[in-house]
Amino acid sequence: MKSLYLTLGLLSLALCAVSRAQDDTGQNLAQSPDEIVTDFGIDEYLAIPTNNLKIGVHTLRGAKTSFSGSGFLSSFQPGSDFTTPGLARVYNDGNVLHDTQPYSFPTSNADGTTTTHTAGPTPAGTTNTWSFLDVNQIRSDGNMDFHAYSANVADSGAHDPSVKGGGGIELMISRDMGKLGKRMEWKLDLGVSLTDLRSKTDTSTTAMITTLTDTYVPNLNGQPSLPSAAPYTAPSFKQIPSVDANGNPIYDSTGTQIIDYVETTIYLGNVPLNRTVTTTAGVISNHWELKGAYFTFKLGPSISYLVTDRLRVTVGAGASIVLSGATFDVTSTFQPDVGAALTSDDTSDLLKFLPGYYAEAEVQYDFSDRAGFYAGVEYQDNGSYTQTSNLNDTNTGSIGSYKALINLSSLEGFRMGLTFKF
Repeated sequence: MKSLYLTLGLLSLALCAVSRAQDDTGQNLAQSPDEIVTDFGIDEYLAIPTNNLKIGVHTLRGAKTSFSGSGFLSSFQPGSDFTTPGLARVYNDGNVLHDTQPYSFPTSNADGTTTTHTAGPTPAGTTNTWSFLDVNQIRSDGNMDFHAYSANVADSGAHDPSVKGGGGIELMISRDMGKLGKRMEWKLDLGVSLTDLRSKTDTSTTAMITTLTDTYVPNLNGQPSLPSAAPYTAPSFKQIPSVDANGNPIYDSTGTQIIDYVETTIYLGNVPLNRTVTTTAGVISNHWELKGAYFTFKLGPSISYLVTDRLRVTVGAGASIVLSGATFDVTSTFQPDVGAALTSDDTSDLLKFLPGYYAEAEVQYDFSDRAGFYAGVEYQDNGSYTQTSNLNDTNTGSIGSYKALINLSSLEGFRMGLTFKF
C-alpha cells in the first residue's frame, strides 16, 4: 500500500511539472516578436461616414424673358387756358412766367462795395421772365413757338431678348439611407443653389404724338433781333467795363475797373397769340432691363451605382422651390423735332416663390475615403411668372403698364465640384 501511495504522489508531481511547462511555452509563444497583432480591440470606436457634402458651381441655361406693355409719355403741359394774360405756362422747350417788376440784383465790387442793378419797366401786355431752348422756335414771321407733347404708346408686340447669366454656386448635403444590393445604394439629398438672371433690350415702336403749339409775339426792346443762339433766358444783361464821359476807364479804390451791367431783355407777350393742336405718328424708344437672381431649394432621393471602388454613377430627382428676385426697369424716350427729349422711367422689385421639380445625373470619382470630385448635368422646371412696372405720368396723370414675363420652366445645365464625406 505504501508503494502505491508513493507511486501516485510521483505521478502527480510529474503531471504538475508538465502542465507548468506547457503554460510557460504558451506564454513565450504569445510574446513572440514575430507575431503581427491585428486586433486592437477598438472596432467599436470607429464610425463609418454616412453624410456627404457637395460644394460646386453650375451653369443653368434656358431661362426666358419677354417684355411687353403700353403707356403714356408727355412733357410739361401749359394748361388748357390759353386766353388769360399773365398765367405761368411751362413747355417742353421753354416757359413763359409771371412778369418780375421791378427786377433787380446786386453785384459785389473788388473793393467790397455792392452795386444794385435794376431792369427797366415792362411794357403792358408783356413779361420780362421767359426762356426758350432752340432757335428753331423762331418763326419766319418773327414770332416764337412753344411746344408741349404727349404720346399714347400702344406696343402690342412682345420682345424676347436673350437671357444672360445662368452661372452660380450650389451646396448639397446627402445622407446614406442604405444599400440596394452589392453595388447600389440610395441617398436622401437636400440642396440649395444661387443662379444669376439678366436680360435687356432696346426697342422702337410707333406712337401717336399730340403736339400743342402756342405762338407768342416778342418785343425786341431796342435789340436788333431775337437771339441767334439758344438757350436764352430773360431778364438778361450784358457786362461792359465802366468808362467816364471821355471814354476813360473808371476804377475803384483797389485799382480794379468797375463793371457795369446793361439790360438786354427782350419782352414776350404774356398770353399766346394763338394755339394749335396736331396729332402725328412718331417713334418711341424703350429700354427694357431685368436684373436679378434666384435661389433653388431641392429635396429628393438619389441612387448610386458603384462602377469601381472609387468611381460611381448617380441619378436623382425630386421637388424644387425657387425664390426669384428681380428688378425690372423700363425707360421710354421720345425725341421731338424741337426741344429736349421726353423721358419716363419706372422701376419695380418683386420676390416670387415657384414650386417645381428637378432631375440630375452625375459621375463621382473619390480621391480617398473622405473626398472626391463630381460632374454632371441637371434639368429643372419651376414654371413662370409676370412682373409689372407701372409708369405714372405726372404731367397728364396717365398710368402705363409694362410687363416682364420670366420663364423658368425648361432649365438645363452642367454642374461640377468637390464632395466630402463625414
